[in-house]
Amino acid sequence: LTEMIDEDFGQALFLNLPVTFVILILAFGALLAAFVPLILAFTAVFVAVAILTIISQVFALDPAYEQIVLLMGLATGIDYALFVITRYRNERRAGRSKDDALRVASGTSGKAVVFAGATTVFAVGAMFLVGDKIFSSLGLAAIVVVLVAVVISMTLLPALIAFLGDNIDRFSVPFLGRPQEEGTGIWNFIIDRVLQRPVIFATFTIVGLLAITAPILTMNLGFNGVRSFHDDVAGKKALIKLEENFTLGLVQPAVIVVDAGEKGNVFDPEIQDSVAELIRLVGLETVSPTNPDAFFGQIAQEPEFNDAGDTEAGFIPINADSGDDHAIDAVNHLRDDLIPQAFVDSSARVLVTGATAANIDFRANIIFRSPFVFIWVLVLAFIILLLVFRSVVIAGSAILLNMLSVGFAYGLLVLVFQEGFLLEGVLDFEATGIIESWLPLFLFSIIFGLSIDYEMFVMSRIKEHHEQGLSTDEAISRGLKGTAGVITNAAAIMVGVATIFAFMRNIGLQQFGFGLAAAVLIDATVIRAFVLPTTMKLLGEWNWYLPSWLEWLPEIKMGE
Repeated sequence: LTEMIDEDFGQALFLNLPVTFVILILAFGALLAAFVPLILAFTAVFVAVAILTIISQVFALDPAYEQIVLLMGLATGIDYALFVITRYRNERRAGRSKDDALRVASGTSGKAVVFAGATTVFAVGAMFLVGDKIFSSLGLAAIVVVLVAVVISMTLLPALIAFLGDNIDRFSVPFLGRPQEEGTGIWNFIIDRVLQRPVIFATFTIVGLLAITAPILTMNLGFNGVRSFHDDVAGKKALIKLEENFTLGLVQPAVIVVDAGEKGNVFDPEIQDSVAELIRLVGLETVSPTNPDAFFGQIAQEPEFNDAGDTEAGFIPINADSGDDHAIDAVNHLRDDLIPQAFVDSSARVLVTGATAANIDFRANIIFRSPFVFIWVLVLAFIILLLVFRSVVIAGSAILLNMLSVGFAYGLLVLVFQEGFLLEGVLDFEATGIIESWLPLFLFSIIFGLSIDYEMFVMSRIKEHHEQGLSTDEAISRGLKGTAGVITNAAAIMVGVATIFAFMRNIGLQQFGFGLAAAVLIDATVIRAFVLPTTMKLLGEWNWYLPSWLEWLPEIKMGE
């Protein structure tokens, strides 16, 4: 199964890179300029992998961190370079010298990159709060590669631009990358119309997004188990064959761990009597021709004992896949009913582990930790946005807009992967009625971290225009129009990278890739073109509101 995931990831990446390169060519209109973001992104990936390899010699990391390094490295590395290079080229076209253009690009887009990267780091850092090795490994990997991408964007990228100068536009492609006339282009047309009727567009857009978010209320978190893999996976075929003819729990039994406790000897007659009683109770609920839906299979494996003789491990087959509700009910029945009944008079401590028990405990931990993760991300993102823009309104509205993106992605996940709406054939999966329990929390951290990049870039341009003396309405219009193209290109690249996961042969990874792609796409199009401008237009000068008791906050200029 691990080989399958690596194979799928490699094939998808191989197909995605040419698409990314084409998008960069369309964005810049020059082959050399298109190569630079790829060089920066892969440099970030290689440096991050080297750092994490050293860290892994001291702290064990889950192997999945490699995919996250590639995902986050390509996404942030390319986007950050795209932002800075685009601003540099725009300044050169405006008549600035090479040095001045680079200084302005670094002082504006470069500054936005630093704050966007910091917010992303804090967002993905929330994974450490889950207290799980896999989440911690992925969080550390994301933090390292994003930090490396930021450092490279502020050091190697300016050096490359200074070295290349106007040669960055060499090998230009005819008819591509030409600057548009002021007030022309599809995004200019859309933004002008939206700003003319803010109430109508805001109402219909927000209502539509909330309608798609609504299915989140029926989200069914669980574990797909063997069903999460594509039908052509040999391991899945073998397990299904086992399930059809025997009980799948033979290879995933519940493990009963008996600790002798005060007795000090698990062979004590009192403890062994309790063990025998548990076996008897389990036998009453064992699968048979007359009871095919019983919780347990026939006990065939002998118990094991440690050398000290104070611990015993027994193995009870579960009559279901480890992710099934039936298996979960069986383990809960063991924990809540059978074990307390069998060991009612015993001083021994009895625990239940195994694949199903681990799934149950993992889900319970996720549910318990989720509020802490959400609060961490939202509060820290608000603080960073408040420091950058010195406005509680902008900071608060940015959080709400990102929550709309997250909610939209969650709602679509339920519709597509839980209910099987529309895309089963396209993505080649079969809806199981389950959203993987790890997904919402993990996806929230990643989406919030990446979406804030666009928020930071757009809002920094709007603030820059406002600092130059433009009215709020004019700053909104010019800021959105000036960033629409680069945001669209950056989002297209991000969606392409996320799509790598959406077409893999594991439904959990498909859910992740699809959810991330959906969130980024809606954030960079509908929210940036309709919700952001209309809400800012309606708020007017309130956008810049800062309570008097926060006037001590430092003022960070986003202009040159």
